[in-house]
Formats: sequence, C-alpha cells, structure tokens
Amino acid sequence: MWTPTSMKAALHSLFLFFITLSASHHSSSSCPLHHKQALLQFKSMLSTYHADNSSSLTELKSWNSSSANCCTWAHVNCSLRLPLKLVTELHLSSIAHGDSYISSEVLVPLFRIESLLVLDISKNSLQGRIPGDELSNLTNLAYLDMRQNYRINGSIPSQIFSMKSLRHLDLSSNSLFGNLSGNISSLSNLELLHLGFNFLKGTIPSEIGKLSKLQSLSLVSNNFEGGIPTSISELSELQELDLGINSLSGSIPYLREMRKLEILVFYENNLSGEIPIWLFDHGNLQQLFLDGNNLSWNNTAEISPKCNLFVLSLGSCGMSGKIPNWLSQQKNLVILNLQKNKLSGGIPPWICKLELQMIDLSYNNLTGQLPSCVLKSESLLGIQLSGNSLSGELPSNISNATTILSLELNSNNFSGELPESILSIASLGLLDLSNNKLSGEIFTKFRIKSSLSFLNLSFNCFSDKLPISFGNSIETIILNNNNISVLSIIDLSNNKLHGYIPPNLTNLRGMMGEAGADSIFYVAEQNDAVINWKGSPQALADTDIMMYPFLDLSNNELSGEIPEHFGNLKGLKSLNLSHNNITGGIPPSIGQLEDLESLDLSHNKLSGEIPNSFGKLHDLTKLDLSNNRLTGRIPQGSQISTLDDLSGYANNSGLCGIQINVQCVSAAAPSDVLPRGLNDEEGNADKWLTLEALCLGYVFGLAWALGLAYYGILRPNLAQCAFYHRRKPHHNFRV
Repeated sequence: MWTPTSMKAALHSLFLFFITLSASHHSSSSCPLHHKQALLQFKSMLSTYHADNSSSLTELKSWNSSSANCCTWAHVNCSLRLPLKLVTELHLSSIAHGDSYISSEVLVPLFRIESLLVLDISKNSLQGRIPGDELSNLTNLAYLDMRQNYRINGSIPSQIFSMKSLRHLDLSSNSLFGNLSGNISSLSNLELLHLGFNFLKGTIPSEIGKLSKLQSLSLVSNNFEGGIPTSISELSELQELDLGINSLSGSIPYLREMRKLEILVFYENNLSGEIPIWLFDHGNLQQLFLDGNNLSWNNTAEISPKCNLFVLSLGSCGMSGKIPNWLSQQKNLVILNLQKNKLSGGIPPWICKLELQMIDLSYNNLTGQLPSCVLKSESLLGIQLSGNSLSGELPSNISNATTILSLELNSNNFSGELPESILSIASLGLLDLSNNKLSGEIFTKFRIKSSLSFLNLSFNCFSDKLPISFGNSIETIILNNNNISVLSIIDLSNNKLHGYIPPNLTNLRGMMGEAGADSIFYVAEQNDAVINWKGSPQALADTDIMMYPFLDLSNNELSGEIPEHFGNLKGLKSLNLSHNNITGGIPPSIGQLEDLESLDLSHNKLSGEIPNSFGKLHDLTKLDLSNNRLTGRIPQGSQISTLDDLSGYANNSGLCGIQINVQCVSAAAPSDVLPRGLNDEEGNADKWLTLEALCLGYVFGLAWALGLAYYGILRPNLAQCAFYHRRKPHHNFRV
C-alpha cells in the first residue's frame, strides 16, 4: 500500500532515473559513426570534382571530422531516438556549385545511410546511372528528389519499385531512357510521381491506375506513345495530370470521376476525336491545356461550365464561329489561348470584363476593330492578335495599358497613324505592328521609353526622317538605325534609304564583342522572319544565327564612303552593304573584324585596292566584292586564299592575283592606304538614311526574352503559362 512517504521516495527515485538517463543521452546522443563517415566520404568525393574551386562546396563547410555530432551539420536532420540520433533527412539541393558534371557514384555513400526517410539531391549536375544496388538499402525512404541534374541517365533502377514507403518520387529533367515498368504499381503509397523531361518511351503502363493515393502525375516531355490508359480514371485523388509533349494517340479517356482534378495537360500529342464537354463539369478544374493535338471542337454544343478556370489553352482545336460566350462566365480566367483556330467575327466586349493577363487570339479570322476597353485592364501583360483581319485605327487610349509587356498586332489591316503614346508605355518591352497599313511620321514626334527592347514596324507605309538616338535599352529594332549601345542586330535591307552611312553605327557596343553587351536568346514562336545569311535565306530562329551581331544595309540607295571606324565592330559576324551607291575605298579597318564570317560589298562603286589586312580575316567563309571598280593585287592569307567562290571578284577589271589566275603587272604589295573621296559626313546629318513614303521592306524579327517575364510573375504551379513553346525543349521551365 502506497503511503505519502513511500510515494515521495518512489517519485524521488524516478526523478533520479530520468536525470541519469538524460545525462547518459547528453553524452552519447550523436549520429552513428558510420553515418558520419558516409557523409564525409560524400563530401570528399564531391571535392575531387571541384578541386579548382574550393568555394563551390561552402554549403558543406560544417561537415568536418572534428565535429563529433553530424546531426548539427548543415542540411542534415536526425531522429530523436535514444541513445543514438539517426540521420533521417538530407536536404542537399544545389549544394555543389560549379560548371563540372559530377559522377552519380558520389551517391553511393549516401545510399548506405539506411535510416534515411528524406533525400533531396536535386540540381547538382550529376551524371551517370543511378546506383540501384546501393539504393536498395533505403527501405524506409519516403521522399526522393533527384530532378534537374540533367545527365542522370540509364533506365529507372528496378530497386526503386521495392521501396514501398515512397510517397514522393521526382526524377524529372534528367536523361533517363527505356520503358516505364508496370512494377510502378508496387509503390502503392506514392502521392507524387514526376518523371517529365526525360527520354522514356513505350506505352504508359495500365498498372499506373493502381496508385490510388497519387495526387500529382507528370510524364511531360518524353517519348510515350499509344493511348492514354483508361485506368488513369481510377486515380480518384489526382489533382494534377500532365502528359504533355509526348506522342500519345487515341481519344481523351473518360475522366469524369476524377473529382479533385485541378490541372489537366494533354498538350502537344497526337490525340484525336472530339473534346468532351464533360471536362467542363469538373468543379475543381483550374488549368486546361489541350492544344497541339488533332482534336476537334463541337461548335454547336451548349456549355454551362461548372469549373472556374484560371488558364484555358485550346489552340488548334478546330473552333469556328464566334468566340464562345460561355467564356464570359470564367471570372477567374487569367490566360486565354485560342490561337490557330477558325474563329470569326469581332472581339466581344465582355472580354474587357475579365481580368485577363494574357490574351492570344492570333491566327484566326477575326474582323472589326480592337475594342479600346481591352487596353484598360490594369493586369494585362500581353496581347497577341497577329494574323487576323482586324482593321481601323489603333485605340488612342493604348497608353492606359500601363502593365503591358508585349503587344503583337502584326499581320492585320490596321491603318492610320500611331497613337502618340504607344511608344511611351513604360512597361512595354516588345511591340510588333508589322504587316499593316499604318502611316504617318513616327520618330520625329515619338520618344521610345527605355524598357522597349524589340520593335518591328516593317511592311507599313511610314514616312519619316530617322533620328540619331532612340533610348538606351533596345536590343532589336526592325526598321532603322539605332545609336544605343546594346543594339546588336540591324536589318534595313530592301528599302529606299539614301544618304550617307551614319558614323554612329561604329559605336554600337552590341557589335563590339564586349562581354557586357546583351544577347538575345528567345525567338517568338510565330516569327518566321528570314535574313540573308552568307548569300542564302536563313530563318532567324536558327540557333546558330540568332545571337550573331549582324548588319545588313543592302539594296538601298546609300552613297558616300564606308565609315573608317567600322573596325570598331569587332564582334560583327556578317556585314552586307551590297547594292548601293557607295564610293571611295574599302577601309583597312574592316580587316580588323576577326570574327567576320560573311562580307558583301558587291554592286557598289568602290575603288582602289583590297586592303592587305583582309588576309587576317581568319573566319571568313563568304566574300563578295564583285561589280565594283577595284584594282590591284588580291591579298593572300590563311583563309582568304582558300575561298572557292571566285565570283566574288567578278567585274572588277583591275584586279589580279593567283586566286583568279590573273598575273599582276607590278609586284608591289597591296596598300592599306585608304583612297578617300569626298567626305561630307559632318554637316550632312540631314542626308543620313531618309525614309521615303514607302512601305518598309522585308526585315527580320527576333527576341522573345519577354516570354519568361510573362509567366515568371504569375502564381506558382502555373505550369504551362507559356502555352508550351512550339519546339520540344529538353528541359522546360515550370512557373
């Protein structure tokens, strides 16, 4: 029987026991030695790949042998078990900074820590196969993230399918290949399975429908073929289904029972048949991407959607008639893509009541005027209406679109003068008004804001005298001369420009090959522009061309001499001044353009000798000096002497040299003295590049850098905001 005294004694003894236990725990609660050794071995193996860059492993600075307890190290979490703390979580995403790829063998020590529950080794430039035998040690692993290592290859290890505790498996954005095994069904606890942006092939196994707890499934951008298994409809917990950018065929399976579905992506496949109307009965559906297939739309169906869409992308789905009225009920719609359909009629006024951030109605048969209310939205980021039959004048209130980044109205029938405020929109970065009937003066009364980096006004009827300066950030202008420093591409060919070549062109930092000069890496999908590259038409979207500094003033009425300081443009890859009335000699400084690959000065009135400095043009593969008045010996050099096309010297009766088998009368070497003619560059600014009242000639288009800006500022998980660029990227971005 317990008495107060005995109770007190028992409590005292129990207290002493816990004190003793606590002291024992304090002295021994460190991670097991073999866990510590495994982590140190992992760091040591990483270090061998970063021997020349010790700062690349600063994230693991706390990992050292002098620290007894690895549970205190950065990126390491341990359990609270007694007497030892077991390593249970390793959060090692992006810990190895550097340019070197790292062998996947560095994972072997980590795979020996059998107590691991969470392993995140994403974004570390790993390459090679996943060590499957060692991976099998991690029988308790619930979370495995190896995404965005890009060069992890081989097939998915069979040992993964024995890891029954896995709830999260992300192997996306790597180079995995082979089939997806039906053994995937053994991972019955999976809630997330992301295998996108790899090279997996074959059919999607029907066993995938047995993953009853799955909430997110992404197999985007692989090589899967065959039909979408009907068993997917059994995934009742699924919220996101992304099968875009594959080669799947057949019809859309019956998914009506997937009540929790929020994101559905079947973009860029070979699916056919009619788009089922019941898709819009999913009350939780927020994002729907079906474009890029062979699907058709029932234009007579009456739709009363139960969903409240955030994104709708139905491009190339055979929609005809007017823009569907049921879209007016989608009050949360932010992105609307109905491009490349057969929609007709005008843009409905109700579209102004939606808080749209992006509108893409390009390449339809829309007519009428652009409603002024469309541009009143305070949330509008981009509008694409290219390739329609819209007409009338541009709305005068266009400057109200204070947040707009991109405005593409090209290939329509817009007429009249530009609203004076259009070039002063502070946020505007891309403006394409080409292929319309716009007229009047522009730059004499407009001032371009610094944010504008892409401007295309070609194929219109502007009449203007070009200015000397536009602003300070334009990268590509498809119209005329620009003095700002980052401009790297100019194509003014096939106009009626006359006057002297402005010497200011020689101050363009974007053509000087300087490291600080901006480059352009993204090309608009519908941009089919073609440039003259080395004498042949080439699409500007060719990744071998699109970043080259390029100057084309050919087929105009330019006169005077070539500015002597053209040699400043040391990054220039192509220079074309052909088919003008340029006189005087060829400046020797052109021979300093060591990166020059193509030079065309043909069909002018150039005289004197070819500068001896041309022998230093080591990258030159295309040279055309024909139809001028050149004389003297053709210079020799390691590259110029190997050019096979001798027509580039034709119709210059005074040339001689071994290249054309004409013996020179005098043995004198060609001179680098530049014969100068009349030089009226100063005081003749009013003659520089005057535009006639003539539609501007064909010029090229470039720069979709703003595409990222469109979507980067939208909410997370807006996975396909970019409407999936029409090429298949190996590593897509997800916003």
